[in-house]
Parts: sequence; structure tokens; C-alpha cells
Amino acid sequence: MRKPTSAFIPLIILSMMVGCSQANTPAGIMSHIENISPENTTRITVSTQPSLFDAVELTDPSDVESIVLYLKGLSISETDSNEMGSGMGYLIEIFNNEEQAIKVVLAGNKWIEVDDSRLHTIPYNEAIIFDTIIGNILINKFRDEYEGTIVRGEVKSVSSAESGATIGCEIITDDGTLIVVDMNNKKPIIDITGTGWLILHAGDIVEIGINSNFTADKVFIVEASM
Repeated sequence: MRKPTSAFIPLIILSMMVGCSQANTPAGIMSHIENISPENTTRITVSTQPSLFDAVELTDPSDVESIVLYLKGLSISETDSNEMGSGMGYLIEIFNNEEQAIKVVLAGNKWIEVDDSRLHTIPYNEAIIFDTIIGNILINKFRDEYEGTIVRGEVKSVSSAESGATIGCEIITDDGTLIVVDMNNKKPIIDITGTGWLILHAGDIVEIGINSNFTADKVFIVEASM
């Protein structure tokens, strides 16, 4: 059974400067988040550390609304911990009409911090939803903007490095064609299913942008095999 590694702990940071006191209770944090609305949000920028994809700026109202409403729907609880650990994470900035925003850190599929407040927790099943939200936004932009060939199909076999990272795969495309894809120089895999896997497995359904050398430019897992 696949287990996520600590190197791929999801993290969300939303940064904004507002002249109000830090939120140090669940109610205070939610009150702070309530100040954000789709109507007064002009743009959202998203990136990751380390980089999974190039920084993307979102201005489409539906993209903005999905992220803002996600934050408003979180269930926040107290915790005695003051350490969220380290790992890869999403970096997001939400800007209002005056180019001000609110800072939120969401880490380890568990932790939340707003404007440098104390750590609080959110349920795992809520935390992982953001992977699907941002993943679907990214794949839609990719489909619209990519100038190479996008192949969809089922992974039949995978080549892996000693570290476990995927370096190549064979795919049976939707029209039955077998394609061998080199992924040595690819950007990291983006899993839009919410399961958090950043390596490929036989049975995964993927969409891959392939250049003229049959090298992957982007890899999206759209259905996980497990």
C-alpha cells in the first residue's frame, strides 16, 4: 500500500496585510477568514515550495470563489502543538481591491495558521480538498494553454529511480496506442485526485503533456489506481 512521504506534506500559505490583531482562537481565525469574499478578491497567486509548477495567477471568478469558499468552510480546532513540521507546500496570495490580503498557512494535511497566529488544526478530509481544487484549476489552464500534445490514458508500467521517483512510464492511450514517455526532465507530478501521490503507479489514469521528443512537460494524475 502506498504511503505519502514527509517530503510531500501539503502546505498552503495565503499572504495579506490587514490592520487587525492576530487570531488566536478558532472563532477568531474564522472571523478573520470571513473578511475575505469572492466579491472583494481581485486575484490569487499560487505556487509551491519546492516548485511543483510555475507560479500561477488566478483572476477567473470561479477559481477565486472556489478557493475563498474552501477557506470559509474549514472546521478549525484548538491544539497544544506549536510545531507544524517541514515539507513541501502551496504558497497562495489572495489580494483585495486595495492589494491587501490575509496570511494563512495550511500544512501537513492538518495544521492551520492565520496571520502568524498560534497553530490550530483542521480535519484531514478537509485539508486534502485543496489538492483537488488547485489541481483542477491547473489542469484546465494547461489544457487551454499547452501547445504540445496532451495524451490521456492508463499507466501500464513505470520506471523508477532508486529514490522512488518516477522517471518514465508506458501508457495505453484512450485510443489504444502504446506510448513510452521519458520523464527524467519533467516537472513534478501533480495529483488532482486529492490522494496526494506524487509518483505514478500502474493503473493510474493520467493526462500528460508530451513534447516532440516524447518527453513529459507536465503530468497530471486524474484517477488514482488506489
